[in-house]
Amino acid sequence: MKLTFIRHGQTDLNKDNRIQGGEIDQPLNETGIKQATVAASHFNPEKYDLVFSSPLQRAKKTAEIFVKGKKKINFDERIKEMDFGEWDTLKVDDLIKKYPKGFNQARYVTNGYLRYAPSGESFEDVARRGSEFIDELISKYPDKNILVVCHGTLIKTLVAHYFSNGNLEVFEQVDNCAISEFEMTEKLAKVIRYNQILY
Repeated sequence: MKLTFIRHGQTDLNKDNRIQGGEIDQPLNETGIKQATVAASHFNPEKYDLVFSSPLQRAKKTAEIFVKGKKKINFDERIKEMDFGEWDTLKVDDLIKKYPKGFNQARYVTNGYLRYAPSGESFEDVARRGSEFIDELISKYPDKNILVVCHGTLIKTLVAHYFSNGNLEVFEQVDNCAISEFEMTEKLAKVIRYNQILY
């Protein structure tokens, strides 16, 4: 199976560098729509057999822009963004000052954040539900070309799950509207490209 991930375009929470998890349903802002439109102009949806999207509107709108009405979009709750609990919508800079043990040196959230946002998901929780979705695709559609439009932390967590034994430090954060491609079988996983913006 060939698997392509696309992260959604920018929202106002992204622009303000605020935490935006799976329980926050923000729309794309003007920049996000432009990002998706520009990237989609270099993207051919017709080569994909199936398209899946997170049901959150920022991912849904991005998927609609990329598929250009040429493919049915299927929605799945398992590919929603990580739920950051009490930290959702808060500014990253403020959280780093107050809770430095919840972040790594690259200023990204680590599992330590759960001490301060106990209702949030762990990275293991996210990897579990996301990999259940991916493993199901591999089993059902081993020879298909599949597009998944979803979220940055989810994508990075899944890539770490399959390629670095869960080590999130190995992969950079995914940019808005960036594309990542993989070849996946039940026994083998191969990176084709990661976090590439289409121009």
